[in-house]
Formats: sequence, structure tokens, C-alpha cells
Amino acid sequence: MAAGCRKAGLGRKNRVFRAMRYALCVFLAFSFSAGCAAQKPSLVVHSYPFNPEGKTVLVQHFALNPEISTGLNRGAVQRFGELIALDIQRTLTNAGFRHPLVIDPGEPAKGDFLIKGTLTRVHGGDVRERRWFQSFGYGATEVRAVGEVVDLASSRSVAAFSLVKQSSYTWLDNESAVRENLRELAREIAAILIEAKQ
Repeated sequence: MAAGCRKAGLGRKNRVFRAMRYALCVFLAFSFSAGCAAQKPSLVVHSYPFNPEGKTVLVQHFALNPEISTGLNRGAVQRFGELIALDIQRTLTNAGFRHPLVIDPGEPAKGDFLIKGTLTRVHGGDVRERRWFQSFGYGATEVRAVGEVVDLASSRSVAAFSLVKQSSYTWLDNESAVRENLRELAREIAAILIEAKQ
């Protein structure tokens, strides 16, 4: 009879172990599927063919309302519109464009092409979540930009863009991770002109 009781106890322990293992698998599957954020889609639309080779390209400071930023120091956010313009200028210079210029929003645009835009979302994410749960996509930073490339001679938009960058897999602090997002966006925006030049 004692042997029968021990076997019954083992059966109950085995069922509990299986139930716990099943619950853990369900929890991990839910966490993985809920937390893994797919990269948001970006869009670039060319309205007219254009060739910026040998032309003067102006980059206007991107518009940004610091109040829309979350998870970041508001003082640092105020310069992000200027910083993305400078990053675009640097990328274009490295690609062989002659003297792309950065201008202030109120400054008259005297050149051939103008890149202008707005940062519509600046989210710093959560560095603690990124460090502990980065495999699941938690704590991601996100920066969104919309804008256009304008042919100043005809005053028409030759290309428009809506771009999103996220950094979920980084150990950087919030501000540094968002700066990296801005640099990635700048490279994609500059690529619009670089590809049209070829």
C-alpha cells in the first residue's frame, strides 16, 4: 500500500511539473509575441524625376515641438531639428555633393533643391527595459520624420518621405539611442538625393 501511495504522489508531482512547464512556455510565448515590435514601415515617394548632380542642395532645420518628446530631457530635444539637418549635410558631403548648406527655417532658400521636414515623434523609450528585456523589443526608442525634397526652380515637391527608426536592441541611454535614430534617418533622407544622382 505504501508503494501505491508513493506512485500516486509521483503522478501528482509529475502533473504539477508538466502544468508549471506548460504555463512557463505560454508565458514566454506571450511575452515574446507581445514584446517583439516589428520595425515600422517607412515610405519614400518620388513625384517627378530629378537629378541633383552639380546642383546646390539646401537642408532646412527640421521643425520639432519639444512638447511631443517623451522619455527625454526637453533641453536636449530642442536641437534635434538642427542636428538631423547637419547629419543630412554631412552624409551628402561624404557622397560627393558640393557644399550642401544648412539653413534656418525663416531664411530665404536660394539654391536648386530644398530638403525640409518635421519630426513628428521623439520617444526615448526606457533604458532599463532595453537592458533587461531587449530580446523582446521592450523599451525601444522611436523617431518619426515626414518631409519633402522641393525643386526650388519650379516650387514643386519631387520626393516626399515618411520615415520611422527604432532602437530596441541597444545599451545606449535614451538620448544617445535617439541620436543614433536621427543619424539613421538622416542617411535615409540623404539617400533619396544620392540615388537620384546616379
